[in-house]
Amino acid sequence: MIRVYYIDMADKSSREDFYNTIEKELPLPDYFGSNLDALSDVFSEYGDGWDIIFYNMRKFMESEPDYFKKLTKMCRMAEKEYGNIRIRFYP
Repeated sequence: MIRVYYIDMADKSSREDFYNTIEKELPLPDYFGSNLDALSDVFSEYGDGWDIIFYNMRKFMESEPDYFKKLTKMCRMAEKEYGNIRIRFYP
């Protein structure tokens, strides 16, 4: 079963904002560590059937360009390696 998550990133400009938002919007385990490795682990363990749509990303993309690049790279890897997960980003 596909579960679609729409995550509004309007006015989010920091890593802390990003992780606070996904902790509210995604069914993450209590032990989630708020970093890319932990997010990758969650995708591998729980992400089967997830379709995640991040929108209004412009502010975050502009304020954290290097981190955004790492995030998108990890998400592309998760899509390839973990099966039935889709992650999209829209400015």
